[in-house]
Amino acid sequence: MKFFVSVLTIMGFLLFSKDISIDVITTNDLHGSISDQKAVFMNPSHPPDIVGGAGLYKYSLDVRNESSSLLLFDSGNFFQGNPLGMYSNGEFIIDWMNTMDYSALVPGQYDFILGQEVLNELADKANFPFIMSNLKCTGCALKSSNIKDYIIKEIDGLKIGVLGIVNTQIPELVPSANIFGIEFVNGAISLQKWVPELKGQGVDVIILLTSSGVPWDREEEYNKFDYKIKNNLIDPYSMNLSALELGRFANGIDIIVSGGFSKGYDSPWYDPNSHVYTFQNYGNGTGFGHFTIKIDKESKLFKGYETAVDGKVGQTLLSDDFDIDLVQYEMIKEQKNLAIEKKYSKLEFKEKENRLSKNILKKTVNYDVWDIQKFGSDNNLEIMTWNCEFFPAAGDSTIKAMSEIINDIDVDVIAFQEIKKLGWFEKLVMHLPQYDYVVSYNSSFFDQAYIYKKDLFKLLRQVEPFSENDYNFAGRPPLRLDLLLTHQGLDIPISLINLHMKCCDSGLQRRIKASEMLYDYLDNEIKNYSYTNFIVLGDWNDDLKDNLDEHCFGPFLNDNRFYFATDFIDNDLKNASYPKEPYISFLDHILTVSDFIAPEAISIETVFIEDFIGGFEMYETLISDHRPILLSIPFNDIKNNIKPIELMKNELTGKKQVVVVYNNMTAIVEEGDKIGKGKILNITNEAVLFQTKSKLDTLLIR
Repeated sequence: MKFFVSVLTIMGFLLFSKDISIDVITTNDLHGSISDQKAVFMNPSHPPDIVGGAGLYKYSLDVRNESSSLLLFDSGNFFQGNPLGMYSNGEFIIDWMNTMDYSALVPGQYDFILGQEVLNELADKANFPFIMSNLKCTGCALKSSNIKDYIIKEIDGLKIGVLGIVNTQIPELVPSANIFGIEFVNGAISLQKWVPELKGQGVDVIILLTSSGVPWDREEEYNKFDYKIKNNLIDPYSMNLSALELGRFANGIDIIVSGGFSKGYDSPWYDPNSHVYTFQNYGNGTGFGHFTIKIDKESKLFKGYETAVDGKVGQTLLSDDFDIDLVQYEMIKEQKNLAIEKKYSKLEFKEKENRLSKNILKKTVNYDVWDIQKFGSDNNLEIMTWNCEFFPAAGDSTIKAMSEIINDIDVDVIAFQEIKKLGWFEKLVMHLPQYDYVVSYNSSFFDQAYIYKKDLFKLLRQVEPFSENDYNFAGRPPLRLDLLLTHQGLDIPISLINLHMKCCDSGLQRRIKASEMLYDYLDNEIKNYSYTNFIVLGDWNDDLKDNLDEHCFGPFLNDNRFYFATDFIDNDLKNASYPKEPYISFLDHILTVSDFIAPEAISIETVFIEDFIGGFEMYETLISDHRPILLSIPFNDIKNNIKPIELMKNELTGKKQVVVVYNNMTAIVEEGDKIGKGKILNITNEAVLFQTKSKLDTLLIR
C-alpha cells in the first residue's frame, strides 16, 4: 500500500480549529545518493529497493498538491560521497534540489570538501538560500548573495524565522585552505545574537537548521553533557556543541532540524530545559522526515508537532511504499551512468595538479626527541601502510611524534588509515617538507590518506572505487592513488589502493563481499586495460593465518597472478601488526601483482616504532595500536631499459608501431616483436605493455 498525505490534518484543522498546520519535510546527509539503490543495511542477502530522489520528488509534489504550506529543509552534507554528487562538483544535486523547491539548507563539513569556492558556486546556483548564521568571513570566498544569516518566511499570516548553525568542528575536519578566512562562531553564542534579532522583527516561530549532529545513544550523551553543565565541568560557550547539546541553549527556538550523523530517529528529542524538539533522519538518500508543526491561529504560539505518516517522523523510501516520478527517475539515472562511466574510465597518463599540496604552507620546525632508524634508501622504493588509530590520538603530541618519525624513517610513500580529523592530518603534513599528500573525498566514517615524496612522483589521479556502493567497505571506499615514478629517468605508473575494511567478526561477510568486489575491479583492469601495476595495502582486518572460512582473502589466494607480500612474515607472532592481547594478529597487509613485481624482488617487514620511542605503551598513547608494515623494492627490479618515445603506424598493415630507445639505440617495433629481454604485448595510444620473464611493465610513450 502506497503512502498518501492525509487531507484531514490539513483541511480539518483549518476549518474547525484555531490551529495553523505547516508541513515540514527534511533531509540530511544525502551524500549525493539520490539514485535508486539496494537497502543492504536492512537485509544484505535480499535487500529491498530504495526509490531515491525520484520517489521523494513525487511524494513532496503530492504534499504540495494537498497542503496549503510546505517547508523543505536540508541539514548538510548534501553532495559528497557518491559519484552522482561528485561528478559535477555538486551541481547536479543542486539542480535536483531546485526542482524539489527546497526552502533552505545549512552546509555540513563535507560540503567544504572541494573548497569554499565550490560551495560558493553551488550557493549561486541554488534557487534557495544557504543559511550560515555562525560564520564570519574575512577575505573568504563565501560571497554569494544567496548565503544568508537567516531568512523570514511568511505563511498564513505567520512569520517563520530560519537560522542555520554550521558544525563548528569543521576546522578540525577539513584542510585549512578549504576554510581560509572563515571563523566558525560557537553555536550557543550565535543563538544569543540571532534569536533576539528575529524576535525583534516579529517572528512567531523559529526553526534552526544545523549540521552539528544528534549522536548515537542520544539520551546517554545528553545526560553526560547535562551533568557536566550542572557541575561547571565545561564551558559550553567555548566548545563544539552537537545539535543535541546546542538544543539545551536553544531558548526561543521551537524546532531544530539536524544533520551531521546518518543516524535517524522516528521521533524527535525533546529538551527539558529549552523545550525545543530536535529532529534527525537516516542519511545517504534512504529516507526523509515529515511532520507538521502546529501554531495557534490567534496567539501565534507554537503548540507542538504531529507526525504525518504512521505515527513516526522518519520514512524509508522503499519501493513498496513510494511511487516515483518517471521523468525524475530517468534524469537521475542518466546522470548516474555518466558519473559511473567517468569513475571507472581507463587511467590517463597525464600529470594533475595536487590542489591540497599547492595550498599548504610548509613549516620548518624540526622535532628531534628520539634516535630513530632510517628505513629509506636511495636504491629502493619504500611503500608503507600505517593504521593510525583515531588520528590524532593525542592531539599536538601526535603531530610532533609522527612528524619526527616520518622525517627520520625517510620512506617514499605512506598509506594511512583511520584518519578521524583531516584538518589535523594537514597539520602533520605541514611538518613534512619532502612530501605531497592526498586524502579521501568520499569516506563517511574515518578517512584514508597518502603522503608521497614529491621529487620521486608526479600525481596522475586519485579515485575511490565503489563510492556509489560502499556498504561492504563500511562507508570507506578504497582510495586509489595513481602516481608516475620518475626516479632516475623512470616513467613508470604505479597504482596504490588504500583499504580500511570493516572490523570485527560481525564484519566478516562484508569483508568477504568487499574483497570479491575489489578482486573483480582489479581483474577488469588487468584483462581489459592490460594494466598490472597495482599495490593494494591497508588494514584488511583479517589474518592470513585464519581458517579459510574465517577471512576475506579467498579470491586473491586462488589466483596466482596476485600474492600477499605480508605472507612471508606473518607466521611469526613477533611480527604481528596488531600486538595486543588477547587478539594478537596480523591485520595489515600488502598485496601486489606478480607480473608487476616479482616475489623474489621484494623485502617486507613490520616496523617496530615503539623500539625507538620508549615502548609500546608510549607508542599506543601517541600514535596507534597498529604497527606499520613496510615494503621495499629495488629500483633495479622496477627499472627497464626499454623507453617508448613515439607512436607510429605501419602504412602497409595499418598496425600500430612504436619507436623505442633500447641501450642507446633506436628501433621501431610492433605488437609481438621481441626486444631486449622481453616482448611487446600491446600498444595503445599512450603506453606499451612489455613482458619480460619475471614481470609485466606498462611503459608510457613519452
